[in-house]
Amino acid sequence: MRKKYSKEKKHRTGEIPTGSFSDIAFLLIIYFLVATTLVKVKSITADLPSGEKSSQTQSEKTPTIQLRGGEIMFNDKKMDIDELNNRLAALDLAEQEGNKRVILLESAKGTPYEDYFQALAAISANGGVVALVEDDK
Repeated sequence: MRKKYSKEKKHRTGEIPTGSFSDIAFLLIIYFLVATTLVKVKSITADLPSGEKSSQTQSEKTPTIQLRGGEIMFNDKKMDIDELNNRLAALDLAEQEGNKRVILLESAKGTPYEDYFQALAAISANGGVVALVEDDK
């Protein structure tokens, strides 16, 4: 019986089999390349006013965008997002100073986020400063 044990001992070398590690690493690399999605997140930067009331009274009315039920109203005139961009570009907000850059953005409850985002992006893209209007109800 002792001879049998000594033969088994000669065949054992004590090494860990590493032949398949490179195959496993390659498969994991391929899996992560296929499973990973590269998505560029859309974002906008907006300057928000301080919220402090100024002591100066404005002779001109502050432009207002109202979002209600999927409709966009600019100074009480219904329009789509392209018309809104054109009207904001005509105001030349980037060249204005202080309070003349402020655009009020009113949003009714239930307004789709896409409409809100497009209006906010239009204001920021044309150099305006967004002032959000909230109801206290």
